[in-house]
Amino acid sequence: MKKIYSLSGIILISFCLIFSANAQNPPIPIGGWRTHTPFSKAIDLAIDNSGHVFCATKFGMFRYDKSSGEVEIYTRLSGLSDYEISSIRFDPGTGVLLVAYLNSNIDLLYPNGAIVNIPDIKMKSLVGGKKINSATFINGNAYLSCEFGIVVLNIARKEISDTWYISATSGNTNINALAFDGTTLIAATDTGMYQANYYDPNVFNSSAWTRLANMSQPTAMYPTVINVNGNFYAIKRSATLGDSLLVLQNNFWRSFNNISTNNITIDSYRGLIQLTLDFIAQAYDTAGIYYGDLNGSLLNDASMRKSVLDYDGTFWVADYNNGLVQKSPDGTIHTIVPNGPASDAVYTMEAKKGNLWVVSGALDGTSPDYSVKEGIYFFKDNNWKAFTCNNDSVYEGLCLFGSKSVISVAVDPNDPEHAYIGSWGNGLLEYSSAGGLRRYTDQNSTIVSHSTIPNYFLVGAIGFDSEGVLWGMCSSNRNGIFARERNGTWHSFIISDVNVSTYGLYKLIVDDFGQKWFIAREGASTGSGIGVFKESDLNTPTLSGFKRLIDRSGFGNLPSLFVNDMAKDKDGAIWIGTDKGVAVIYNPGNALSGGNSDAQQVIIVQDGYAQYLLESENVTSVVVDGANRKWFGTYSAGAFLLSPDGTKQLLKFNKDNSPLPSNNIISIALDDKTGEVFFATEKGIVSFRGDATEGGEKCVDYFVFPNPVRHEYNGPVAITGLVNNADVRITDIAGNIVYHMKANGGQAIWNGKNFNGERSQTGVYIVYVTNEDGSESCVTKLLFAK
Repeated sequence: MKKIYSLSGIILISFCLIFSANAQNPPIPIGGWRTHTPFSKAIDLAIDNSGHVFCATKFGMFRYDKSSGEVEIYTRLSGLSDYEISSIRFDPGTGVLLVAYLNSNIDLLYPNGAIVNIPDIKMKSLVGGKKINSATFINGNAYLSCEFGIVVLNIARKEISDTWYISATSGNTNINALAFDGTTLIAATDTGMYQANYYDPNVFNSSAWTRLANMSQPTAMYPTVINVNGNFYAIKRSATLGDSLLVLQNNFWRSFNNISTNNITIDSYRGLIQLTLDFIAQAYDTAGIYYGDLNGSLLNDASMRKSVLDYDGTFWVADYNNGLVQKSPDGTIHTIVPNGPASDAVYTMEAKKGNLWVVSGALDGTSPDYSVKEGIYFFKDNNWKAFTCNNDSVYEGLCLFGSKSVISVAVDPNDPEHAYIGSWGNGLLEYSSAGGLRRYTDQNSTIVSHSTIPNYFLVGAIGFDSEGVLWGMCSSNRNGIFARERNGTWHSFIISDVNVSTYGLYKLIVDDFGQKWFIAREGASTGSGIGVFKESDLNTPTLSGFKRLIDRSGFGNLPSLFVNDMAKDKDGAIWIGTDKGVAVIYNPGNALSGGNSDAQQVIIVQDGYAQYLLESENVTSVVVDGANRKWFGTYSAGAFLLSPDGTKQLLKFNKDNSPLPSNNIISIALDDKTGEVFFATEKGIVSFRGDATEGGEKCVDYFVFPNPVRHEYNGPVAITGLVNNADVRITDIAGNIVYHMKANGGQAIWNGKNFNGERSQTGVYIVYVTNEDGSESCVTKLLFAK
């Protein structure tokens, strides 16, 4: 089901469940998914026969209704067959919108809303590339310019009908674009122009195609060719001279209006040449008369990819940093961006009590990519907010100093709308949900710079202890450990290990003994194990203990020195994700006391054979849910949910059996309040509504959803906001027990059936909740309606 938004007040209508009056409506049902698409990253646009403007981004698409202002969302969850859109194209003759993907998959969106997938090119086995570069519509067919030739797609029959290879000497030819004037076809390639008569019965064969050797520079690279009112126009690309806009006159390509610059794209619409540069959109008629423009200086960090001057004089631009941009005839500019994160770039995330914080420093393979500076994203109540170089003064301060990435986050345990962000180069940032508060360096804190590079503050490891003290570590300095009390008092400590003081330090967690654990790397991609330390007191700069755990028995026994993530479970054990699987330190209290603190690998039995848990996987993320179960993200195998002891697989998600866009999981965050699990991949964020939340000592804001349960509803019924691991009994109004279950943390899930597997009858049911010793209880009601 698609999502429709009103820009005056964004309202989600994707799921139509009814909840009790005292409930805070959950964003998605138990077991449901949703995508979080960065709709500001627009790459293409098209206008249909009804005047709707379609805007494509890398990982989704939306349609804007000019008359009503409504926006309709298209993602893989709402009907599209794939991720990573490369281009969209509208055919006025059939009313079909063609959506092409980077992997050569194709969707056809018909006027009645039906979406038909054409996966033939994607599935075809070819030597070399098979990317779809562009589409041209002729007489009910879509002619697809591909890296190997021209593919003919019959739109009515929804099938590939032919493939043309136009070069007799060079095998596969990369066709960048195809143009048609009613009789003649011209193909633009990397090595020149080719021409054929459309009505030649052998047009599918290279013998029908002639290379235009009598034209100006026929061996040049031509990325685009179009036809406007019977005239051919092309872009000629030179590595040294840039792009030139040419027109075919008297069998020669000549300069059109002396337009020559870098990165020109052109298209034809309403009989005009629609021209787009990085920072300006323009329109001309075939006589060279200028019809107006939209200048990128009027936007924030413009990066224009496609533009169209509409019939009413409105300019539409797909801009990679601003989404869909509208310039009205009176000069007024609006940006149209459905709610979503600012970018697909993610390094790590942390969720707490209905709030999600995301930092955008990305991974380049398995190493941090410190050049990425897309900002900070905050998510609450189904809405995203971004703090970037363009809209937040604190983060903008980083941008002014160059490419300084944000790579760590610690959410305040007492106020989840308050967080600290670590940057790789510019110190520590303090944020509220309203925006940046301040930046900390050696000028206003105990944070220290790189030992040999002044004013270079590498804050990669931060986290809170049980007293609300923020702990952090600055890489490449022996005085790199810092602490900030809630009253604002700062402290510093000396790293006793000389080697560790030169490493990159990441991901800090605090165990039940007040010990601080962190990840060490010698360079961005060379693992150096785990460090653990503890202070004597906040006012003593020398630590009471410091130790580094490595891959040797008696010294940590890690399966690998390359550690990606760590998490403390509800039993106090430290779970560790490495590039060679998972390890657990069951006795972290021994780490600094001299006892055995070696990590153990969990043994599982699979297909009758004993093996270590995920031993062949690069485990990138570790998260513990409210029922003490473990979520693991991997570099190439998707995500796994394991039992509390790690011996039983409960769920496995990958791109083939779920909406995950990729099997490369960069980070996982779990909202302890709602049970929603956020998966960050290199292709964006998606989330899944799990069945476990964080339980408390008492029932707090407990409720049942959906409530009432309608007759047509067959999904799970959740009772949430419960005491931890509660005993839950459901009875009818007469007191007869209908079902009995145990909560997963603070949430219990009921399938709506009795012990015999029969669906419960219409009527009122009572939900009785008690903790393990019966000292705490709560009661609520549930209605099964007709």
